[in-house]
Amino acid sequence: MQHLFEHGAATNFSGMKHAVHQTTETGHGRSDERACHVVEIPPDHPRRRDLRTLVVTVSRRVVNDQEHWESRLYISSHPPRARQLAEAVRKHWGIENGQHWVLDVTFGEDARRQQQRTGATNLAAVRRLAVSQLRQDTTLKRGAKCKRMACALDSNYLLRILHNAKFDA
Repeated sequence: MQHLFEHGAATNFSGMKHAVHQTTETGHGRSDERACHVVEIPPDHPRRRDLRTLVVTVSRRVVNDQEHWESRLYISSHPPRARQLAEAVRKHWGIENGQHWVLDVTFGEDARRQQQRTGATNLAAVRRLAVSQLRQDTTLKRGAKCKRMACALDSNYLLRILHNAKFDA
């Protein structure tokens, strides 16, 4: 699919349905520029199946005069609407980064070196479950790391966390 975008870029997307959505953000000593290109996958494409859109995001981040470029490629079954797809990609990465950050700070997940795949998967699921339960508690106005420590020090608080946990089926 990447060749489809490369061919479109080389021909200025002639004969292709193409749209771009661009955003710029500044703050915290950095500048972020993002461009989301969407190209409709032709109906006669051999790998199309139920796919409709090729999405390519290109981002440029400048921090202290250092420039960093990154591009990502996505395939979607949604219509080729650049703004909506750009927002969906940003929301996905916002959730992904937020969850990863909490797991790393609370449980030091990046430092874990579980060798067995099944064991690593199971422990990651337990850590995500624990973070979910800690986030559900509103009695202590602290982050997950502090709540985890409170569970270790106060068995009544731990029991309250476990008792009040809600699980979605």
